[in-house]
Amino acid sequence: MALKTFTTLIACIFFAGSSAYAQAQYRIKVTNLDNKTGKLYIGWYKDAESFMKPRKTALVKIVEVKDQNEVTVGFDEVPSGTYAISTFLDENGNEDLDLSVIGKPREKYGFSNNVKPAMRPAEFKEAAFTVNGENKTLTIHLK
Repeated sequence: MALKTFTTLIACIFFAGSSAYAQAQYRIKVTNLDNKTGKLYIGWYKDAESFMKPRKTALVKIVEVKDQNEVTVGFDEVPSGTYAISTFLDENGNEDLDLSVIGKPREKYGFSNNVKPAMRPAEFKEAAFTVNGENKTLTIHLK
């Protein structure tokens, strides 16, 4: 009887632990590129403190785009957890999202959950979503 209980306990620990490390394949479909040319930066962030800080991404890809209206970028083996994505199209190659004097972006940008606040950047909690081991495609419509 004790052996059965011990075996059940070990199985529960194994399955609980394996779901915490489950990984998924995500496809990020970025639309509304307006047939522009440049580099598309896609950054995944794990918390509010790191959100939109380029050197603090959990995952990142930079993709060349040319004369396309949309592009799909694959991310394999995404660990389970909560993330928010920020993306922008660097049209002039300076590796930064250009802003006007009043702070309005001059290049196309977007966030997971297609958050589009009127007068400020998105917050982590607005753009956050959960990866739980299921393969998915997310669409981000650039503004």
